[in-house]
Amino acid sequence: MKDRSTPSIWSVLCLSLMALLMLAPTADAQKMGTKKREFPAHGFYFKPIHDMLDVPVNDNLKSYGAIGQFKAQKTVPVKLDDGQRGMYEPTLMVVRLDPIVAKSGEGKEKEPYVSVEDVVDRVVPGLKDVEWEDAAVTTEHLTKEIDATRYELVGSMLMNFGSHMELVVDVYEISLVDYKLVMVWEYPGERKYRKSWEKAIKKSMKSFDLMRSGAEEIDLTDVNSESSYADLFAFHTHDVEQTPGWRLVETPSKQYLIKTNVEKKDNKDIDEVVRRIEASRRLYEEDFPPPFEITSVSVIRLCATQEDFNIYGQTGAGVAGYFNPGSEELVLYFGSGGQDMTLSVMTHEGFHQYCHFLFNRSTAHRWFDEGHGDYYGAWEMRGKKLVPEDDMKGGLARIPEIKQMLKEHTIKPLSEHIRYSHPEWQSQGPSNVSCYAQSFSIIRFLRDGARGKVSRKYWKDEYADIIPNYIESLSFGYDEAYDVIIKQAEEQLEAAKKVAGIDPEQVAAWQERFDRPWDFLDRREQQKIMDQAMLESWGLIDEDEFEKRWLEYVDKVL
Repeated sequence: MKDRSTPSIWSVLCLSLMALLMLAPTADAQKMGTKKREFPAHGFYFKPIHDMLDVPVNDNLKSYGAIGQFKAQKTVPVKLDDGQRGMYEPTLMVVRLDPIVAKSGEGKEKEPYVSVEDVVDRVVPGLKDVEWEDAAVTTEHLTKEIDATRYELVGSMLMNFGSHMELVVDVYEISLVDYKLVMVWEYPGERKYRKSWEKAIKKSMKSFDLMRSGAEEIDLTDVNSESSYADLFAFHTHDVEQTPGWRLVETPSKQYLIKTNVEKKDNKDIDEVVRRIEASRRLYEEDFPPPFEITSVSVIRLCATQEDFNIYGQTGAGVAGYFNPGSEELVLYFGSGGQDMTLSVMTHEGFHQYCHFLFNRSTAHRWFDEGHGDYYGAWEMRGKKLVPEDDMKGGLARIPEIKQMLKEHTIKPLSEHIRYSHPEWQSQGPSNVSCYAQSFSIIRFLRDGARGKVSRKYWKDEYADIIPNYIESLSFGYDEAYDVIIKQAEEQLEAAKKVAGIDPEQVAAWQERFDRPWDFLDRREQQKIMDQAMLESWGLIDEDEFEKRWLEYVDKVL
């Protein structure tokens, strides 16, 4: 665990272990819900507190063992130490801990679990700003057969502008036959709330019990985006079944699977999503024909509300959607911006998802990736096809931003912008969307010019080769690098086979290089590939002349 300037919650616990303070009743009573929340893959259920959102956990949280997360639908107005009022949303995180499997002299054996301390630190990262004051540990009887170790921790949590609120973290650790369950509750420690939440949580935890049928037996450990459609369909069906209200929607092409909690009565909205993403895929493949068949199935998670979206992705305001290369999942929501915003963002992020597979899980420069995302995001449906439009709608529009940048002389030099690293590109300013606007205008110029939609006053035929040359060089460079990684792994494996007592774990490590060479590409080698792609595309034209013509196009045409 990382060192902190404030005392560890666990050092406080060991030093204190004091009885809880008796508090006066609260006026805003909480209560346990009436419906069982089953976890069929894990064989237990309980009744959560009423009026809490039940949202799936993302892959990052899953990697720490999280299997469920809940957040109060209504924010609580809490008193801060400076006399002001803040807003807080009580939460619950449900985590499954399996024994650590480690190698011993006689094979593999199970070692002790990771600590509850480590679990809390990982799944509730906001606790790093808490100064812990009091702690208590007790044993709670949940059923006749099941007890829980309860850790109740009280601290002062840093809020905005340096203010603090009193916070309670209530942790229930339950030891079952095959695993441990850790349930981490957070709620305000203010006198008017604390006793009410504590009482409701105790009732909720006492509703905990094992399901009679036990956990579902299903092996999903080896399923990934390269698996068969049938295996992926079974995997994702099982996943959505773990959270009530979620379902899986297929698309006619079987190139996408959509996970959503949008109600079936709103299926017309889902139908429009399916039409749009299928048309987007056809457009990507027409403009960027894949050199090999892309068999990977793309997964889209469509949240019914922005709140569901923010809880699932742990995102803040200003994020309308994203593609996660790690999980290979595209995440969106239906929000107050209307369906048009959702569909535009989906086509934008869908391009990132397509390029992820087109470049075999490798990356491209931001001018190419984000510029094309915005370019395609502006297209609109006409029948079964997407047709080009000038710009995205509403707050997503880029042309007003680039025009303002031109007027205020804040456009970055072309030679710098197209070669920026990801962090440099993102922070180029002057606003947080300036980078998108500049890349969009470059791609708009290149794509419209290649389609014969830009006047000869601004356009030169050689510009039409920039994007094709860039893609060809980038793809070739990555393919060569992956071949080297695979060849080296093959040579090491052949050499090891000649030695008695080959380590199975080492064989598995080499196998990973065969299966996922992109995970083992050195960053310096990746940069060389990207630099070469720039040399074989932009390096073949006069960039100064291009910049002059492009800026005139922005000024006179956009």
